Amino acid sequence: MGGVGKTTLAQMVYNDDRVNEFFDSKAWACVSDDFDIFGVTKTILKAITRGGCDYEDLNMVQVKLSEALTRKRFLIVLDDVWNEKYEDWDILRRPFLVGSSGSKIIVTTRHHRVASVMSSTAGYSLKELTDDESLCLLARHALGRTNFDRYPNLEGIGRSIVRKCKNLPLAVKTLGGLLRARSTPDEWTDILNSEIWEIKEDQSDILPALRLSYYHLPAHLKPCFAYCSIFPKDYEFDKYELVLLWMADGFLEESKASDLMEDIGENYFKELLIRSFFQQSSSTSSRFVMHDLINDLARYVAGDFCSRLTDDLEENIKCTILDKVRYTSFTSSMYGASQKFKTLQKAKHLRSFLPVSGKYVGNFYIAKKVITELLLELRYSRVLSFSGYAISDLPNSIGELIHLRYLNLSGTSLKVLSESLSNLCNLQTLRLRDCWGLINLPVCIRKLINLRHLENSNTSQLHEMPSGIDQLTSLQTLSKVVVSKNGGFRLNDLGNLSLLAGSLAILELQHVTNVQEARDANLKNKRDLDKIVLAWNSEYDGSLSKVLQQDLLEALRPHTNLTSLEIEFYKGDKFSSWVGDSSFTKLVKVSLRGCTHCKCLPSLGQLPALKDLSIQTMLEVKAVGTELCGKDCFPSLESLTFDDMPEWEEWTCLSSAGENECHFPLLQKLCISGCPKLKSIPVLHLPSLSELNLKKCSVGIAKCFHNLTSLNQLQFGQIIGLASLEDVFKQFPSGLEGIALHECHQLKNLWGSSKTVNLVQLKSLDVSECSQLSSLEELCDDPTSP
Repeated sequence: MGGVGKTTLAQMVYNDDRVNEFFDSKAWACVSDDFDIFGVTKTILKAITRGGCDYEDLNMVQVKLSEALTRKRFLIVLDDVWNEKYEDWDILRRPFLVGSSGSKIIVTTRHHRVASVMSSTAGYSLKELTDDESLCLLARHALGRTNFDRYPNLEGIGRSIVRKCKNLPLAVKTLGGLLRARSTPDEWTDILNSEIWEIKEDQSDILPALRLSYYHLPAHLKPCFAYCSIFPKDYEFDKYELVLLWMADGFLEESKASDLMEDIGENYFKELLIRSFFQQSSSTSSRFVMHDLINDLARYVAGDFCSRLTDDLEENIKCTILDKVRYTSFTSSMYGASQKFKTLQKAKHLRSFLPVSGKYVGNFYIAKKVITELLLELRYSRVLSFSGYAISDLPNSIGELIHLRYLNLSGTSLKVLSESLSNLCNLQTLRLRDCWGLINLPVCIRKLINLRHLENSNTSQLHEMPSGIDQLTSLQTLSKVVVSKNGGFRLNDLGNLSLLAGSLAILELQHVTNVQEARDANLKNKRDLDKIVLAWNSEYDGSLSKVLQQDLLEALRPHTNLTSLEIEFYKGDKFSSWVGDSSFTKLVKVSLRGCTHCKCLPSLGQLPALKDLSIQTMLEVKAVGTELCGKDCFPSLESLTFDDMPEWEEWTCLSSAGENECHFPLLQKLCISGCPKLKSIPVLHLPSLSELNLKKCSVGIAKCFHNLTSLNQLQFGQIIGLASLEDVFKQFPSGLEGIALHECHQLKNLWGSSKTVNLVQLKSLDVSECSQLSSLEELCDDPTSP
């Protein structure tokens, strides 16, 4: 039975703190009615490794998953399984056989046959809630409470409502969201007595409670909800992307106030979320999903206005009312053939055309001929996407789609954008993320006067940008700008863009020779920018005067709402006073890289919210002192990295007691790499440190760490003079789970003369290229070794 709470129960187990402590790795995969072995395996591999996966062969993916799970205790959830074929399950489970004892696989399904095929233990059949449990759930979603003690006049009506919901949690939650805005007995009674309850389920296969919730949706939310029907079941929605699509298709009603359309759209999404039409994804916390019964409801209410194209050509042809279709998605496959889209010849009023990921996971291909034919059929389109397709050329006819509001070319192989794009005067969103080969933007980009979002991050070949961007005064998203040396984009073009929000990277700052140009960029008044990268070219020789560069950095002071700051290849010899100023109370991340002329570090220790600090390639820094680590410094710091500082010799701190010691109460990860001259460090109090990574340092540094009671991961690489771990630890941290030793060429044995090494928690020992370490026999001889 759908909607009884199987997925919710699995989510509670999956996210429980005790479960997280017990298992080494975990993964969640939505399977649905299409049992795609390759896709599910790849999803699990990406979750287990917390990285990408470019393999396009099932065998290779399973090999890599086996390697990742070997000797690991893991938890895997396979949600909403329909497939009853044992042979498919037998193939999928092969990588799971290498895990440690205690590994578990949870499967949710509506069918007992699936449970018997996949399970080695008896399945658990989840029943409907009791009346009292349903009433408690209704109170939580309708009243924000766990009971009706403060609303006794609604309790009886509520009890009757949950009985009509047949005590199904999904139905109760959804109706609770509807009743949240209704607080009188009359309003609740109207819901209870609605004629919609009398419609038989077999007429539409839609639960009456869900149909009723849709019926009472505010008018402005109904088209937004129905639009979601073009996405397949288990699709993970990105709220930001969905709002842009709603805006492009005209579903957002402008307010009389000065609210941005994007803010209006976000409020729409929140309303649907409160009403349980969306729920948070189990696999990706920043994304959202629709329950498959809610997806069925969306398809039902959308009728003929929304459709999905699949690889099944005959199924596409069955759509006999294509002249009514306004919004469609298509399942991305390896090759986009013209036959697949021939039904679109009947869809003369199509407004949205979006690819979504299907069975094939990898690069997608579509011929220019197919694109040209498609554009002829999409003349009224407002939304168009070729995201993920390996297209290297876009026909000039793209400029004829004058109604286009949203164009997504992310992840394509485009090098040059057609100048005809400048004709798209209604365009609101242009997405070019991950276009690694892109070298230009349209020269006449200034004509796109309605452009609100220009996403051009991860476009490493984009070394020039045109002038005229200052005329795009509606821009809210501008991922990066490249300052031109002659003509083209200039830094002061940012001055008119007062609505900029989110992330902005400013590159090639060595081309700015006038400080006033930086002041005119007016970064300090752009309060909605929360992430900024300030970067000079890595090959810049610093030929401009150091005073000019310091003044330039001073003029680039951002607003104090900043949460992330990265400064790269700055060639002044000291940082501006604002870098580390305590007025930046929201600053969480700071990265300083390649500032090779700076002789000292800025005062970062007093940033109250700083969690992540990375300092790399600071070639002239010889001493780090109280300017970085003063009294009561770094109250929130969780990760600290020093890398490639070859001249660094001295690190001192001054505690409140006047001692050379420093407290890092929340620090969890410390990395010191490429600091060969650093011989000693202050006494560091690190009660929360769980990961220590030392590389290309002297053994003297390694010996300075004591009382690491929380340490569970230790990595040493190229530690000069390290003969054994006994040289470092008088007493080994008992909670160590992983040790990695690489290129420690003086290492002769692991434990030294220690007779007993208490490492009962050790799960992983990785030793490589330690040329004097002849064997690991001592590990085998140690009775406390795992």
